[in-house]
Amino acid sequence: MKIKKNTLVYLLVFVAFLAIPLALVTYKLTVLNYKMSDLIPAVSYNIDINMTVDGHGDDIEIRTFLPKSDTRQKITEETHISGGFEFDVRSDHLNRLAIWRAAAVQGKQSIRYSFVVQAQSVRFEIPDDLRVAKSYPESLNVYLQSEPGVPVHDPLIHEAIDKVLPSRDLPVLEILTRIHRYLQDELKNKNFSGYTDALTAYKLGEASCNGKGRLFVAMARTLNIPARSVSGLIMKAGDKRVSHQWVEIYINGYWVPFDTINDHFAKLPANFLTLYYGDKVLFHHSSNVNFKYMFSMSKKLVAKASLRENLDDSILNIANVYQAFEDIGISQNLLKIILMIPIGALVTVIFRNVIGLETFGTFLPALIASAARDTGLLWGSVGFVLVIVLTALIRRAMDGLQLLHSPKMAILLTVVVMIIFAATVISTNFGLTQLAHVSLFPIAILAITAERFAIFEQEHGLLKASKVTVATLVVVAAAYTVMESQFLQSMFLAFPELLFVLIALNLWLGRWIGMRVTEFFRFRKVIWQEAKA
Repeated sequence: MKIKKNTLVYLLVFVAFLAIPLALVTYKLTVLNYKMSDLIPAVSYNIDINMTVDGHGDDIEIRTFLPKSDTRQKITEETHISGGFEFDVRSDHLNRLAIWRAAAVQGKQSIRYSFVVQAQSVRFEIPDDLRVAKSYPESLNVYLQSEPGVPVHDPLIHEAIDKVLPSRDLPVLEILTRIHRYLQDELKNKNFSGYTDALTAYKLGEASCNGKGRLFVAMARTLNIPARSVSGLIMKAGDKRVSHQWVEIYINGYWVPFDTINDHFAKLPANFLTLYYGDKVLFHHSSNVNFKYMFSMSKKLVAKASLRENLDDSILNIANVYQAFEDIGISQNLLKIILMIPIGALVTVIFRNVIGLETFGTFLPALIASAARDTGLLWGSVGFVLVIVLTALIRRAMDGLQLLHSPKMAILLTVVVMIIFAATVISTNFGLTQLAHVSLFPIAILAITAERFAIFEQEHGLLKASKVTVATLVVVAAAYTVMESQFLQSMFLAFPELLFVLIALNLWLGRWIGMRVTEFFRFRKVIWQEAKA
């Protein structure tokens, strides 16, 4: 059978775009000795502490704790925007205290402190036969004493211990296991942000993290085991006001973490950020200032340090490539976004050419999905619809002015900027910081899409325009889900040559002659009738 020349060229190009990345990946794994564990980027978090106060002419002071770098967590890129406040940091061997002061403050004032966190998980093994020590260094005496909320040697604390332990002459591992299981399984988790002392937690049989933590500390100290409270954040993309508290027990020379809300026994996940040690209050501020705060967190990927340390100076060493980008101010997180856009485009092609959904713009869903990384899918979709609909209404209102196309588009572009600016300001005032990131959307593309929406609505009606808008949002959601895949992000950061595979897949889809899914449903009765005949 004769193969047409253009078909042969197509097959050769298709095979080449599959063979090139396969060869490069093989070279990296065999010659450059890439380790897959090193290739998977580490997760880091950008964290903003956003604070606002309303001044009425009085002096204002605000205090909070800032995280410190240690063997488990590394804090970098610390910046602050303090407005008219003086900023100071005080440190001791455990904590860092940030202080903002200003005199005669009037009106609403904002403060932001930002930093990047890269943390790792830890797990400790407690020897089976380890016994409670008779004595400790003098520096640990403070962790054996009573303090507010933690009444050591109180009769109720002894009662709780007797309920949990059949005997006090047990190995440390068994003691802590029994206490942990009691607090985790028998004391109900209570979503309560107020203060709960150890005795109240025991009496009620329920508590939040701070109540369970204080009861754990009280029971351990009563048994002559040093214990302390630790406060911090569970890092997750989004906004939150709730901090978290767990405990650390001094065992065989190490401070070992326990969390009886999330059932972490002698371990701590990588998304736990330690802010400070001790049973303290996270924020102190002057009275009558209407103080508000919010933690805004976003996740990003960074190259592991071991990747640069273990590999040579080959031009194909991806660590060297990323270093070259970083030297000119392009972060690995930005490279991740750039590398994910072709994947979003592939998803859009599948939905348009294979499934048969009609969208506004050929690759608009991929670009909107990329921009929605900071807003999240929900608020990204809300922002997209808000801008498109409002701008389209204004575009319709300008039809009677009979303007030339270019000036009209310039006006629409300006309107999009105004809408995004207003949405950012309003959402910030209402605490919707994710929606505020709609300002990162591609403005020119939104203006063009709004014009298309208006024209489409005029020519085909509001119902058809709404259906296409919904279809566009469906494709945006699919592209967003795929582009946010940690596995795909890691693979394309480690092997950017996989972009050739995307080209090969698009070559295959470029000759798609099969029936689209929507057409199958549209003509399903005819198809079934022909199949029966």
